[in-house]
Amino acid sequence: MLSYLFSNEKVRLKWSDVLITLLFFVFGLFVFTQMYRIQVDMFWHLRSMTIVIFDKCKLFRLNYDTLTRLGLYFLGFLTRKGSSVGYVCFLSLMLALKYVVIRAITIDYFSRQDRAERAEFPIVRSAIVFLCLGGHIIAFPQLASGYWQADVLRLNVWHNPTTVAVMPFALLLFYFGFLTLKERTLKNFLILAAVAVLNFFTKPSYILAWVPSIFLFFAFIKIDDENNFSLNFSIKRILIACAVAVPALAGIFLMKYVTKSVKEGVIFSLPFAVQSHLMHIDFPRILNFMAERLLGRSFDAISGCWQTFWYFLFYKPLTLLCGLAFPISVFFVSKKKKDGLLLFAWLTLAVSFAIGYTLSQGGDHRTHLNFTWQIPVAVSTLFLASLFNFFSDDERFEKLNWPAAITVGLFLLHAYSGLLYLQRMIFTWSWR
Repeated sequence: MLSYLFSNEKVRLKWSDVLITLLFFVFGLFVFTQMYRIQVDMFWHLRSMTIVIFDKCKLFRLNYDTLTRLGLYFLGFLTRKGSSVGYVCFLSLMLALKYVVIRAITIDYFSRQDRAERAEFPIVRSAIVFLCLGGHIIAFPQLASGYWQADVLRLNVWHNPTTVAVMPFALLLFYFGFLTLKERTLKNFLILAAVAVLNFFTKPSYILAWVPSIFLFFAFIKIDDENNFSLNFSIKRILIACAVAVPALAGIFLMKYVTKSVKEGVIFSLPFAVQSHLMHIDFPRILNFMAERLLGRSFDAISGCWQTFWYFLFYKPLTLLCGLAFPISVFFVSKKKKDGLLLFAWLTLAVSFAIGYTLSQGGDHRTHLNFTWQIPVAVSTLFLASLFNFFSDDERFEKLNWPAAITVGLFLLHAYSGLLYLQRMIFTWSWR
């Protein structure tokens, strides 16, 4: 099935992949069972969805979490009592599917470069496992403060079920979007449409960033057979790409003005969105923890200009550096600067940040930062594209120079920080 999906006979899983997939599923059963002890997203999502399941007429209504609702219902033996078991099974299945998708994409990517054997190297396969298991922002701020604020740059979001569920479909959307830009076949368009629907009805956040990115890429970038990009200006392409602004603006208009409550409307404003970040429940907490460590005293009420100063000149630059250390390092050590897949990943992340800091919600949902949930998914695709770029260089397997060794070290720090974060959640039942 995978070979048909990718139109590549070399995309086949080995028995070792089947074993790793089963281990990820079992590991997911343990992790997501523990998540019930944390009174956050997973607990409240299950509570709200069991209410929907109890009302069968609402179960099959299309919504942003339709796939998750149906999955937990059918895997929970079609009963409300079994829904918690079904929920854990469904999320574990999505975690295992994430590994399968990344493994299949890896084989397809390198085989298209006539380097199929590279996907089988132990170091490449180990990196994929770490990417699925432990990726996180490098934990210097967390270790210094003693407070594990899970910033939006993390790769793996364990406590939010819809983000866990959408990851395999988002990765397919990212990769097939790039393939379709190169090979505009009917099959690729159909696959892309199907994956887009799965994304939309699992968690639509990534779609918000992917749609503008794919049209911008289509309008201005051309990809050759070796995945190198070049600027390509075409009036026809630009006009087609500009057409995406029409449904995008219409969607924003509908969200802003056709809502049940005006207070919960979508607001397009940079100052308002930044202020929403400052008002988030985690920010004052980490501010006080860092103040205690650095200054020896706690500030219970830091606000206004001091809070903004801390956010822009210390907290956000530090988290950006710690969250993107590996991709940034790959960009500087790479000999293949015109990597189309890597450019697409960086562009999607840039659009994700633009959305996160220009769109926000009013009312009670303002501090939920719902327009930032595309960022972790975009970070995951960026790490995957960076790994491909890094391992595409033949010299990496012959002699590891100091810049490349530092890059490997940064990736291991990301993985180790993710494992520490996961350990904290499992054994302390806290996601912060």
